[in-house]
Amino acid sequence: MVRAIANASQQLYFPLMYVCICNAIKEEDLREVARHGVTDPEAAYAVLGKAPQCRVCLDHAEDVICEERARCAGRCPARSLTLPGGGSFATA
Repeated sequence: MVRAIANASQQLYFPLMYVCICNAIKEEDLREVARHGVTDPEAAYAVLGKAPQCRVCLDHAEDVICEERARCAGRCPARSLTLPGGGSFATA
């Protein structure tokens, strides 16, 4: 089930919006890795097995990650994410 979210102007939108067109990374993808402790866009892209291309999206990606980390503060447990290629990304 997809939940609608109200933005600053109180218009509803769905978190299926693409943040990065080059890599087809959706807002919800970034929110998920943020809930696992990732704090910057380039690390989030790496966890998703991608790398920034044109880099136009990085400011918006950072906003999404910061927003989700703020919503999650104190509620989300520390976890470890598995990186493509078998490595891991320890989170706090």
